[in-house]
Amino acid sequence: MEDYKKEIYASLGLLSIKFAIMEYNLIEILINLINNEEDLITLHLIEKNNITRNIEFIEKINKIKSFYPDHINNLLSNIKHIKRDRNLLIHGLWKEPYESKNDVEVLCEERKIKYTEQKTIAGLRKTWNHNSFKNYRLSYIKKLIVKIDDIILAQNHIIKLQDEN
Repeated sequence: MEDYKKEIYASLGLLSIKFAIMEYNLIEILINLINNEEDLITLHLIEKNNITRNIEFIEKINKIKSFYPDHINNLLSNIKHIKRDRNLLIHGLWKEPYESKNDVEVLCEERKIKYTEQKTIAGLRKTWNHNSFKNYRLSYIKKLIVKIDDIILAQNHIIKLQDEN
């Protein structure tokens, strides 16, 4: 296997691991905010949550608790921004990477049916699309890894503050 392919696959693997750490830390922050004496009860309540639902819960609970709201809101904003790429990066179908313009690129396919409506002069235009594609560069994936590292550091700081309270 060519070195550039090894590098992009290694970066995608690292990105996947970082996403998992970020999501676990988000759950820990949520559990700490709920502050139930029995963590097992809290874990049962949130066990089937996805990342979007956990973010929503943290936002709602922190409106009541006001635990470092600027820190929490900034953290959640950064996670929401990263989350846009997360599902495609984790669940997408990857094509063969190739070298291009001093970088490595790879096409990722999302196999989901998307329905959109658009108002036009002629009326409502309904569209069904499937199999969308997005091109990723290795340099962009590496920047995402750095952003997630920053998010994880911020999460660790919040968890430490929670533990101190």
